[in-house]
Amino acid sequence: MCDQGPGVPPTGRDRGVMMKKISLALSIIAVCLVFSTNLLYAQSQGKTVPAKKGKEKIIIEFVAFTDQFKKYEVYPWETLKLDDFQRSFAEMTREGKFEDWVRSLTGTATNKNRMIQAFKQKFVLIVSCKPHLCDTAQVIVLYDPVKKHAYGLYAANGKFHFFGQPSDNIRDLLNILLVEEFKAVYRGES
Repeated sequence: MCDQGPGVPPTGRDRGVMMKKISLALSIIAVCLVFSTNLLYAQSQGKTVPAKKGKEKIIIEFVAFTDQFKKYEVYPWETLKLDDFQRSFAEMTREGKFEDWVRSLTGTATNKNRMIQAFKQKFVLIVSCKPHLCDTAQVIVLYDPVKKHAYGLYAANGKFHFFGQPSDNIRDLLNILLVEEFKAVYRGES
């Protein structure tokens, strides 16, 4: 940056030019980071995620609970008090060997269940992770309150297990939701 040669300290003018170039470079990097973060947020909240070749786009919308489904707007462990969900969830978890916190949905949950819409269907989104070890084990459950069917993705120590016999579209949706809900773990943001 300085034309004075090696070993010659830069002058005040040269330092000023160097600082402007560094500031410009840092500004460009900051803008790129903000843009990429907003793009990722827009894809998860907004709704459109690029589809794999030959697959349809997955559009996810977080929607309000209608009066008909308001009873599902509770914490994950409280969902098991609802007979229709409890039957479907119990049937689904028979497919694998799960820890007690998964079977009882008593893991750490920072939010109540939320309602999402994808593939022109509404699902109750239930998110939980292993108490004190959220970075090692998580569970995402989608419950279709109309069809009374639950689908899930259990992730533990780098291994992923789908249960509830989800279609390919539902598997993709569960994967996207897992990464979005546990960004710090899956995007290295912790």
